[in-house]
Amino acid sequence: MKSLSLVIALYNQLEFTRQCLASIKAHTPAPFELILIDNGCVDGTTEYLRGVDATVISNAQNLGCAKAWNQGIRASRGDVIGILNNDLLMTAGWSEALLAFLEQGGYGIVCPSAREGPLDYDLAVYAREFTQACAGAVRRELYAPCMLIDRAVFDRIGLFDEAFCYGGCEDTDFLWRTKAAGFSVAMTGAALIHHFSKVTQVAVSRTETDQYWDHNMAHFKQKWGRTIRGNWFQRRFTDVKAKLIKRSEQRRFGHTLVEKFPRRVDRGKPLE
Repeated sequence: MKSLSLVIALYNQLEFTRQCLASIKAHTPAPFELILIDNGCVDGTTEYLRGVDATVISNAQNLGCAKAWNQGIRASRGDVIGILNNDLLMTAGWSEALLAFLEQGGYGIVCPSAREGPLDYDLAVYAREFTQACAGAVRRELYAPCMLIDRAVFDRIGLFDEAFCYGGCEDTDFLWRTKAAGFSVAMTGAALIHHFSKVTQVAVSRTETDQYWDHNMAHFKQKWGRTIRGNWFQRRFTDVKAKLIKRSEQRRFGHTLVEKFPRRVDRGKPLE
């Protein structure tokens, strides 16, 4: 099986980071490489990372996702690089299932299924039942908060576009470049994670969020000649396609591969 490096960019939100790293340690069999990028944290994360068994890259300020991820990728040694958010909880067998799925399917990028929202349920029990029911489910899309990327993809198309600031559009841009280069991507029901969702956006002020989103959208349109969502017909097609996929998954497996529940995030504190 291919070797694995995990890269996580951190911007405050220490309690989420603690939970994420604990779940990785509990559910990711050794050996694997862990690379953490301290993106200018000021909430105690920097001090906490001194006691973590990982390669830590420290930045004096928040350089954004693309630059931080690229720092981690350059430092990594694995055949497969996982790009993870820090507000995730992994479950038993997640990495083994994804690595096997990637190798067996010959994919460039793979990702797990996810449940978004508050952690108000028994994740271990739910994940076991979900993966048993959905093991054969495949969606030809990605779930950006957790992507396992074959190094061959970076070798062919390069790293994330650092012209995108903070976070937003750089993942879609990378996905489109990956597909344009001839790689296949997919999501599998054989692995499930929990995602609290929107944690980094909560950590960044609304003013900064508005500014970087406008900048990123303009840069994306300049590169691709369209917005991510596209014109009315493209948006309509995407929406109808998404509804049909979800209905099919629900009918066949009793679940959709990305399940969203009402989000309750209180100023960066994980709710249990």
